[in-house]
Amino acid sequence: MALEKFERLEQGLDRLLAAYEALSAENREILSSQGAKDNEVAALREKVAKLEKERDQVRERVDGLLAKLEALMQSA
Repeated sequence: MALEKFERLEQGLDRLLAAYEALSAENREILSSQGAKDNEVAALREKVAKLEKERDQVRERVDGLLAKLEALMQSA
């Protein structure tokens, strides 16, 4: 009877260790994936900042052209 209890305890510990190892592996995968996503987010933020800067430059040029056109129309 005592031997059966030790066998059940051993089986329970084996299941616990297997679950721990599986969860540890899953955690490593999640952390790796999160790192990749963090890098992707950083790259996208840089791209957005670059596009916003480009948009502002285009807006300034269009405003300048509109001002020149308005001045031309007023002088005509």
